[in-house]
Amino acid sequence: MSATEEPPARPLRLVIAAHAVSTYGSFLNMVALGLFTLEITGSAVSTGIFMAVRLCAGVLMGLVAGTLVSRYARARLMIGGDLLSAGALVLLVAMPSAAQPTMLHALAVLLGGSQTLWVVALRSGLPALVGPDDLARANANLVAARSVAMLLGFGSAGILVTLFGYHAAFLLDATSFVVSALLLSAVRAWRVVGRPAGPPTKGPRRGAGLRRLLPSVAPVILAMIAVRSVDAFGSASHNVGLPVYANLAWPDAPAAFAALFTTPWAVGSLVAGQWYARRAAGTSRPGSPRAFGVATCTMSLLFVLAFAGPPIWLVAVLALAAGMADGYAEISYTTRLQTVEPSRLPQLMGLASTAQNAGFGIGMIVSAFALDRLTPLSVVALAHGLALAAAGAFLISHARTPAHRPHRQRTQEVEVAP
Repeated sequence: MSATEEPPARPLRLVIAAHAVSTYGSFLNMVALGLFTLEITGSAVSTGIFMAVRLCAGVLMGLVAGTLVSRYARARLMIGGDLLSAGALVLLVAMPSAAQPTMLHALAVLLGGSQTLWVVALRSGLPALVGPDDLARANANLVAARSVAMLLGFGSAGILVTLFGYHAAFLLDATSFVVSALLLSAVRAWRVVGRPAGPPTKGPRRGAGLRRLLPSVAPVILAMIAVRSVDAFGSASHNVGLPVYANLAWPDAPAAFAALFTTPWAVGSLVAGQWYARRAAGTSRPGSPRAFGVATCTMSLLFVLAFAGPPIWLVAVLALAAGMADGYAEISYTTRLQTVEPSRLPQLMGLASTAQNAGFGIGMIVSAFALDRLTPLSVVALAHGLALAAAGAFLISHARTPAHRPHRQRTQEVEVAP
């Protein structure tokens, strides 16, 4: 290693720190902007539209994020997304009150799109940053950092808005994105994954990228993406159903009940990340599809049990265990996807992001309508039952696949730009 090169661990630490700070900002504005939209419009429908626009922007960005990450330096894309988000939040604070409702929709598009692009760039670039031996551990540390950031973001949003007002919360949110951009700007070892050596080939026609991607990816990976999408559909049901469940369980303190549900879940995800990081140290084994399927089944079952009306201490225990299963499933899933050849990885991560966001968005819509007619337990049981069935079918199909016939992938040397 030359004197100008960074130690291998330093770029990863910077990226994990940037991910934590950016995630904190995302969860902070998710709460604060939702409350702000409700206050200035006085309409729950407008709040729902804001959330829907943000989610749709993420779905659409997933379709093009792979192409953007393949063509441009991922660090610049991530920094640009952070700075645009920060600038938009500052502009929202500075503009007149009459113009703020219109600005909210533009902000929803920007935040939803930049967050998806950020995640696609991060996950597709991680193998080039750390190498195969440390990939699973890096993913585990990212999940752990995200869990802490989520806890802080959700926990501080209400306090900041109550004590200091919306503008202070938005300015702190903007600051978090600026800090994330500064951390990423210090990562000198992260470069764009190069194209294969040899004469240039004609690029695919518009819309042909997905048709070329799917045949080159192992069927088990495509099946995992499908299961994760159905799992996101199930997860939407408990996110939408939790406020209703909290009001039924603890009508005098629904916020406290919700906190006792979400906090153990985030702690469980943190514990899973830390445990996986220690277990995966120094190993180049990809994420296990079987472990992913079992963890997904376990998580779905635990969420249904948590909505079945047990004592609050048992709700907390079940949520903790569900968080651990969710964290383990995510690490296994991401690490397995990152085994595809580098030139295909950005497009694959874009496809995975689109599928997951679409599943979550459809789940939110279906669950919201279903809660008008059914109990929270019924809605969660039906949605997570679908995820449980999908994961179970995946496990059965994977068990029947001959272990001695792995999918052959073309390998490609990673080219580092000067």
